[in-house]
Amino acid sequence: MKSINLKIIAFWFALLGLALINATIRETTYKPLLEPHIGFWAHQLSSLTGMGLFFGAIYFFIKKSRYKYSKRELLVMGSVWTAMTIAFEIFMNIFIRHLSLAEVLATYYFWRGETWIFVLLSILWAPLLVGRIIYPQKAGVRGN
Repeated sequence: MKSINLKIIAFWFALLGLALINATIRETTYKPLLEPHIGFWAHQLSSLTGMGLFFGAIYFFIKKSRYKYSKRELLVMGSVWTAMTIAFEIFMNIFIRHLSLAEVLATYYFWRGETWIFVLLSILWAPLLVGRIIYPQKAGVRGN
């Protein structure tokens, strides 16, 4: 189980790589085209493409694993990745971008059109959803 935990943590860095690629594509292609006309929709579109990339990568990771994860393990997996993502974002935004905590927290305000919280929720729940797709037996995935 210990090597599985290390693989789960290591895989988060693949998700980070996908996030950086997604952000680079956004910043260099469609953001300059969209922002002058329709506000910050580039970030909303980027959230959708990011969620799709993450889901695909998580599907591939779980499908190629030689281990059949339980529901609990899939929820823990999503929780670990979500916690690592939040920690990384807070660190990056406060210590590298020099944003205030209030500015960082504002990225969670979905009622203002921010979509970051939905990205985090997709990371949290994707492993369980993928498990239900890959292990379609009546109970979903292996028990607790």
